Amino acid sequence: MKILIILMLILSFGANALEVDEKLTIRIIKTSETRKTLMVNRGTEDGLVEGDHAKFIVTAGIVARAVCVKVSPTRSVWSVYRLVNADFIVNDSVMSLKITPAVKITKDETQSLVQEDTPTKVGTEDPTQLGIPLADGAQDITNVNDENLSQADLKALEDNEPSIIPERNIEIIGILNISGLTASAKTESGADSFNNSQSYHHIGLGGEFYPQKERDWYSRFSIQGMVNLMRLNNQAYNGSSSTNDLTEFSVGVNWHPTKLPSQTMAFIPYLNLSANFGTVKSTFKPGQENPGGDEFSADGASSGFSAGFGYKFFTAKGFGARAIVDYYFRSEKYNEDEATNTFNKDVGGPRFMIGLGYRF
Repeated sequence: MKILIILMLILSFGANALEVDEKLTIRIIKTSETRKTLMVNRGTEDGLVEGDHAKFIVTAGIVARAVCVKVSPTRSVWSVYRLVNADFIVNDSVMSLKITPAVKITKDETQSLVQEDTPTKVGTEDPTQLGIPLADGAQDITNVNDENLSQADLKALEDNEPSIIPERNIEIIGILNISGLTASAKTESGADSFNNSQSYHHIGLGGEFYPQKERDWYSRFSIQGMVNLMRLNNQAYNGSSSTNDLTEFSVGVNWHPTKLPSQTMAFIPYLNLSANFGTVKSTFKPGQENPGGDEFSADGASSGFSAGFGYKFFTAKGFGARAIVDYYFRSEKYNEDEATNTFNKDVGGPRFMIGLGYRF
């Protein structure tokens, strides 16, 4: 008798399952941040079973292909293995689901025949405001505030893959390095003494622009611009001092060879190449070698470049940090000073810098 009951249940379950090419109108209840996992308002009561493969279709065409990984009587969770148009995967959008034959799924990107689309908008916007051509139907389309989502259902929406933030494609960057030291020098007899600042500050503020569409060849490149204010004060043992003030503008490009720059909670390596130009002022004050002597100063222009390697790290909220080691070179060409002398000065060598940023 038990065998007969089990057999009848299996037969009734199989009879209720959807066949290949059958369609069902569904509503997307919730999506993960990467839109690689989504929950819809259809389940076993509508003929869906775990392991089903399907196309998600709107009036404009196919949106995604996915496999059912979890199913309940009125809900199902789908794992997307091909995003055709990620911007259409939006909470509360209505579309058609068409059952397809099972396909072999691979996570090896080198075996993929097409590049996946990435979203340019967040997945919580109103689909009608986005101009998405929605399908007709869905029995519970008015039930926007769904109260039937269990904690298990929500947990099923957590992706194993790192989330991405391509829609946050503008970053504000800040660099700060300040020391406020002072120095004093005097002769052994104490007859003469000299006091001066012995400090350094480097304040940098800039921005970086990332492509939103990550299917194109340039998606691994970004453009960066910075304004740097640098000041170096130094005093020699005999009291002579020098001050160098530099206002520098830099424009460069960053290349992210192994990871797309939209990934979060991952260390993203990048290469940087920048050109810099600006203005410089240098001042000299004599010390014990010429007590009471004249001060000399000269203005000039600077130009140069930097090339380096570093890492970036971003959170899903857009906060980021970076560290870079680069080779920096700057050439300074001065106008005539008070003694009608002209000088050229070269500055170069390795640097290590860290910075904080925010993407929006």
